[in-house]
Amino acid sequence: MSIIVTGASGQFGRQAAELLLKKLPASELILITRKPAALADYGARGVQVRYGDFDDPASLASAFAGGTRMLLISTDQVGGGRLRQHRNAIDAAVAAGIRQIAYTSFIGVGPDNPAVSTTEHTATEAMLRECGVAYTFLRDSQYAESIAQFALPGALATGEWMTSAAEGRIALVSRDDCVACAVAVVSSAGHDNRIYDITGPELLSYRDCAMLAAELAGKPIDYQAVSDEEKLAFFDRLGVPRRIEDGMENSPIPWPGEEMVSFERAIREGHFAIVSDHVERLTGRVPKSLREVCLENIDRLRAVC
Repeated sequence: MSIIVTGASGQFGRQAAELLLKKLPASELILITRKPAALADYGARGVQVRYGDFDDPASLASAFAGGTRMLLISTDQVGGGRLRQHRNAIDAAVAAGIRQIAYTSFIGVGPDNPAVSTTEHTATEAMLRECGVAYTFLRDSQYAESIAQFALPGALATGEWMTSAAEGRIALVSRDDCVACAVAVVSSAGHDNRIYDITGPELLSYRDCAMLAAELAGKPIDYQAVSDEEKLAFFDRLGVPRRIEDGMENSPIPWPGEEMVSFERAIREGHFAIVSDHVERLTGRVPKSLREVCLENIDRLRAVC
């Protein structure tokens, strides 16, 4: 059995590679990246490091050759070619004879979800259902680290959190738990054509997150529930492009404004209010809570106070 990990030079891919090396010989792990030199340390350990670019379909035949299972990590080009990239990867995987594709999707996917990013996940899941290869959908919730490492330090620094999510709730999950679940799926049998909701242990509103940060850091945060239009205007004032095609090079935030506002609307409307026991079922351990992730990042939180 040979396991392919795409996007392997990213944070998720590297973590997955480390866990997989504890489960299988290095020679059975194939890491795909546009920058093989960035994974030279894995090559030195006997891992097969191969060049592959989802924007260059011709590169994928040799990249995927000999693979049995594949962890398809969704690309970050939301609204900017992501579906074309995923289609190229899926077509190449089918042609290469890969027998299972595990895909990092997102919770709450479906035609009624207004979040821009979930639209693309829904379409990718449809591609996988139709491709004829066994699939596994890993519907990850929002990373708790994105809240603990970015949103909360920003809120503590300014003393306020402005959001259009209102009192909507989401079960924030640690990236570590998402990676562990993905590795469990591609390294063991019994996951063909299964769907897993990879969530944290509890549903929280962003107000709950702000209150937790205020408690841990000892500084109050003014939680401001605003409209979608007000939040988009806020991003405009910061100089955040509304769409990815507007150019993100000089943006202070690495996501476009309309995408972020649509995500908060989806939280507000309850599309992400999903909590499951799938992390424990797949890994044998309970998922980390936001409090645990915040405590892991407590120095970062207190440094801005």
